[in-house]
Amino acid sequence: MSKFLSEEFVAQWATIQRPKLGNSSGMIVAKIEGAPDGKIAVTVLLEDGLITEAYLGSGRGRDLELTIPYELAIDLFRHSADPAAEYMKGRLKMNGDMTLWLEVLPAWRSRVIDNKEPKLANHTEF
Repeated sequence: MSKFLSEEFVAQWATIQRPKLGNSSGMIVAKIEGAPDGKIAVTVLLEDGLITEAYLGSGRGRDLELTIPYELAIDLFRHSADPAAEYMKGRLKMNGDMTLWLEVLPAWRSRVIDNKEPKLANHTEF
C-alpha cells in the first residue's frame, strides 16, 4: 500500500495507461492544500494529451496551476467528484493557460464520470 500523494503513489499513478487528455502539451502543477503532511505539489507533464511524467514538487515554467483542497483531491482521484462542477463551485481553482485548461477539463471530466474508482485506489492509504 502506498500513501496518497507520496512519492511511491505518484510514481505508480504516472505509469497507469489512460485515455488522452485532449491533444495539448504542457506542464500542470497541482497544489494540494490541507494534506496531513502540509501542502503538497505534484507536477504533470503532458505531450500531445498523454501524461509522460509526474513527480512530487512544483515544476518551473508551468503552463497551468491547479489549487485543490486535500479532501477534494481524494474525491477527484477516486472519481467521486466532477472536476468541472468543483471548478464552478470555486473549490478547484485554476490559474494559467485557459486554452490548455479548456482542453484538459472536458477529457478529465469524461474520464471521471465514465469510470469507476481507479484500481490504484485499492492499493492506496488515505
